[in-house]
Amino acid sequence: MSKTRVVNYLALPVLLLAALLQAYWLWGLLFLWWTVPSVLAGQTALVFDVKRAEDPILFWAVVILWALFGLMMVAASLFPQYALWLV
Repeated sequence: MSKTRVVNYLALPVLLLAALLQAYWLWGLLFLWWTVPSVLAGQTALVFDVKRAEDPILFWAVVILWALFGLMMVAASLFPQYALWLV
């Protein structure tokens, strides 16, 4: 089994547990992580794959959305008094 498959299998229960424990920062880090390979590869996912070369406006909108979601989730964990929108 490849290293990436092992990480995926480990990430799933960790993320489920993070959701149950309201550890939003883990989800935030995942959203931020998704931005890195998306920008490097020029491809991201929404409902279907979005390619930068074919649809640059949608591609950058999705990448920015992932980054904003990531920052919001991390900020919600760092500053819970301001995170009423997550409750």
